[in-house]
Amino acid sequence: MPSLRDYFFSDLSVFLNLEEFAEIHNINGVDVPAIVDSDTYKILSNNKSERFDGIYSGEVAIFVKACDLPHRPVFGEHLRLDDKLYLVKECNENMGILEIILGANES
Repeated sequence: MPSLRDYFFSDLSVFLNLEEFAEIHNINGVDVPAIVDSDTYKILSNNKSERFDGIYSGEVAIFVKACDLPHRPVFGEHLRLDDKLYLVKECNENMGILEIILGANES
């Protein structure tokens, strides 16, 4: 008898449906359905953003199926999202979905 977890894994495509929330994004040269969200991370970090003499440090969260990427990103790794270079600040997997927190410095 299938468990709830089995149903969840079979429904991962529902959460990253291109007709709902997900869009195709290029992550390190691979086009994948993903949700890119800068607002969620701001809420989770209490709207914390840092500014130092004209440099703005911003964060973005990516939600993507773990099986869609060739490898799981790790802390400190450079990651290119839609032709923009970021540093991986955090990467967590929950039920087959990666939540990747990226940071970038902009002027």
